Amino acid sequence: MLQRNRLVLIGLLAALAASACASAGGTARPRTDVITAEEIEATRVSNLYELVQRLRPRWLDLRSSQSFTSDTQIVVYQGQSYLGGVEMLRQFGRESAHRLIYLDGPTASATLPGLGTRQVEAAIVINPVN
Repeated sequence: MLQRNRLVLIGLLAALAASACASAGGTARPRTDVITAEEIEATRVSNLYELVQRLRPRWLDLRSSQSFTSDTQIVVYQGQSYLGGVEMLRQFGRESAHRLIYLDGPTASATLPGLGTRQVEAAIVINPVN
């Protein structure tokens, strides 16, 4: 469990570092793997699903085909807790999140606990307001 938490932290730090390096070159590109607190505050929607749909609609697109054994899916986590599919985002008001992070399938599978044998294309991680 501790090892998995370290992997999650390393993965998130790597994503943040890559973003910082990309923007340090002088041309600031908007991050496509994070929805920031500022973006959440500025967007008037009733839930996190609508927020993602408006700001990062590609996060909701299932692009992979099905595997032989199970459906490929996009999963939602709150911190380290597995919640379910993207429809779970409808249960959270925008004020409940400080930040949302998008992880691709390989990163999600390597760093998030509780995925088991699920075929994961991506994960949306809700960082709750403290």
